Amino acid sequence: MAVHGRSRRSMAGRGIIFLAVMVLIAVAGYIIGNQIEQSSIHEQREVMSEGFGRYEEKISHGKTYYKKTNLTTLLFMGIDRDTEADHHVTNYRDGGQADFLLLMVIDHEKKVIRQLQIERDTMAKVDVTTVLGAWGGTRTLQICLSHGYGGNQIECAENTVTAVSRYLDQTAIDLYMAFDYSVVDKVNEMLGGVTVKITEDFSALDPEMIQGTTLKLHGHQAELFVRSRMSVGDGTNASRQLRQRQWMDGAVDLMRQQIKQDPNYFEMFMDEMGDKLTTNVAQGRLLNEFNQAWNYEILPVEQVKGTYTVGSDGFIEYRTEPDDVTAWILDALYRPAEQ
Repeated sequence: MAVHGRSRRSMAGRGIIFLAVMVLIAVAGYIIGNQIEQSSIHEQREVMSEGFGRYEEKISHGKTYYKKTNLTTLLFMGIDRDTEADHHVTNYRDGGQADFLLLMVIDHEKKVIRQLQIERDTMAKVDVTTVLGAWGGTRTLQICLSHGYGGNQIECAENTVTAVSRYLDQTAIDLYMAFDYSVVDKVNEMLGGVTVKITEDFSALDPEMIQGTTLKLHGHQAELFVRSRMSVGDGTNASRQLRQRQWMDGAVDLMRQQIKQDPNYFEMFMDEMGDKLTTNVAQGRLLNEFNQAWNYEILPVEQVKGTYTVGSDGFIEYRTEPDDVTAWILDALYRPAEQ
């Protein structure tokens, strides 16, 4: 078992699967760098208010907001790599892409969980390196590319955490978990198969996955369902995100059923996942969050509205307005000072 600071890679498997596992953590029961691009938001800053019970403070458009207390922020990353080579990073630019990004805000005071899915093509400021690891500055890129830069999986994951934090007005990310897509099939099998509605035609990839059918996924079908993009439907990431949510919802329901039958199932499940998870979450902290959030209300997955365009390089770009990003942050993590 290898631990880097608070990083641990012995608890789970690869990929988006643990997304389900952790959306299950919070569900089962249930990023720092430079300022974001210049925007119309005036006078945003964070300080500590004076006096007893000091709160982290943010001022936006002349109004003061205080950070809510007793919150946990958890970032899930589903990693897509071009190779299966042991998932080892051989240079500072082959860490793969963070194709799935989901920020969970667990509010222990209100006993509610907010979920923000960040579009993989969201344009954000990303720290980059050369192939040999030299600092290459900060560039505006699709946020998923942040995971490609780093000398090992921990550095890659933490670079994505930095990019997400910066994009979200320097919001602190307490915990992160990065998994590889290829572990989805294993999780699906361990849960006995997640049942989904096939809303796009996968038959060219698997003859059983016919549009319009309801199917209990088995074998390699789960990974095809959550990972496929260019060869399915309209080829957009937006439609893939909907499939990912559908699979996660089903996986969470099955996990909750298993845990009801056996309280030790979750711990056993994590042990079975192998050593492909990259995280800064110690198992004790994980289980503690799990136990606290067991009966919390889980709100529907949200996304900052934006616009899809095609960049000069021919790749899709998803652009959001800083005001909209800040609005979500203030609503999820802060309260107006007058309250």
